[in-house]
Amino acid sequence: MTLKSLILFLSFAFVTGAPPSPDPLTTWPGFRGHDLSGVSPATKVPERWSQKDNVKWVAPIDGNGWSSPIVWNDTVYVTSAIGKKPFKQPSAGLFGNDYIAELREQGLSNEEVMKRVQARDSETPEEADELRYMLYALDARTGKIKWEREAIRTLPFRGRHRKNTYASETPFTDGERVYVSFGQNVGLFCYSMDGKLLWKKQWTQQPIYLDFGTASSPVVHDGRVLLLNDNETSSYITALDAKTGVEVWTTPRPAGGPLNSSWMTPLVWKHALRTEIVTTGHGLIVSYGLDGKELWRVGAMSQSTPSPSAWDGILYVGTGSQGDANRPFLAIKPGAAGDISLKPGTTSNEFIPWMQPRVSGYTPSAIVHEGKAYLVHDTGILNVLDAKTGKPIYRARVGGGGHTFSASPVAFGSRVLFLTEEGVAFVLDTGAEYKEIARNDLGEMALASPAVAGNALYIRTQSKLYKIAR
Repeated sequence: MTLKSLILFLSFAFVTGAPPSPDPLTTWPGFRGHDLSGVSPATKVPERWSQKDNVKWVAPIDGNGWSSPIVWNDTVYVTSAIGKKPFKQPSAGLFGNDYIAELREQGLSNEEVMKRVQARDSETPEEADELRYMLYALDARTGKIKWEREAIRTLPFRGRHRKNTYASETPFTDGERVYVSFGQNVGLFCYSMDGKLLWKKQWTQQPIYLDFGTASSPVVHDGRVLLLNDNETSSYITALDAKTGVEVWTTPRPAGGPLNSSWMTPLVWKHALRTEIVTTGHGLIVSYGLDGKELWRVGAMSQSTPSPSAWDGILYVGTGSQGDANRPFLAIKPGAAGDISLKPGTTSNEFIPWMQPRVSGYTPSAIVHEGKAYLVHDTGILNVLDAKTGKPIYRARVGGGGHTFSASPVAFGSRVLFLTEEGVAFVLDTGAEYKEIARNDLGEMALASPAVAGNALYIRTQSKLYKIAR
């Protein structure tokens, strides 16, 4: 950008009050970066690192949190929850239904089975005690804390799965403000870029399925903060004025599905025909207009944790499960209206060019890059599809097997990065077959999705935040 064009841009922004335009190379504004794509234009990100090599800095992060770091130029923002009591520690791997089957074989009642399962898998509020919900702003050059803010100090509402945290929602920034959610059961807190609390919003607390806790992150578009709250009693999607926090609209979500709670982050899908807000949950894909009114829906989906993305004018969305039976992933063309669900036994229709029934991840979101869709299941099975046709390109186990995944992948240049729950990052080539370029071990559990900004990787482990750069 020339000096003259920069002056004109700044003058326009000052006159109109428009937020600063994000540079995709130096910013990573929210969960999965720009447009929930997980893709960065950076080309000089290291492919190899260790706990020391290609590490610019390592910053300890107090407390507990699987929110992703976000980056705006020279500042990194990250959240955490700090308690007086030790947290129930996570462990890698799937918490499957085999334990439930074992208990039922012992002749235990359903009530006793669920009690024991929750004792193994979840943490109660009594175990957590009072928490300090924190926001940290770190200097991207040094890793030093610029400032920290305690958003609220309170008891958590009900519990969480031990692999979740009380700070799993990733914050969002539009360059004017930082929007920090700890789930609608705690609240949304809006700060200036230098840490002044501008407004906050809290809602009636709602139960989450099996007390798994919350995880859906905020998204900001055109001066509105969009939040999804899928729970077991009263689900909704809402839009707030970004400057004031005043409610613009709230739309109730459909109920009655096999699982009403969800943990996905909505996608603002911008295409040639219109802009839509795409969600999954309640066994459905549902798209809304910017006024909160439903545009279209697709049924026969499963548990809603992965988030959608878009590439080359097409929407890509899937939902997963622990097993292999119902993990649909499909492409959707713009312009749909009403119920566009696939008829039984079919894999395409007017608006759905293709569908693969058993490829979506359970927790990690898919990534579409250089014409290929990459979908890793928690168990490490990677399916790579042609994004235009949905045809399989290859299938492999990342790292050869023995690894589990919760973080969503990221891509830069001709590389795709998959981060295991054990903190090992596999860097793969984007060619037509599985080719491992590097495996990099940080030696500590990692469930947060990485961020990429300024030719650097930001990777959060259980107790640290790393900046990986040359």
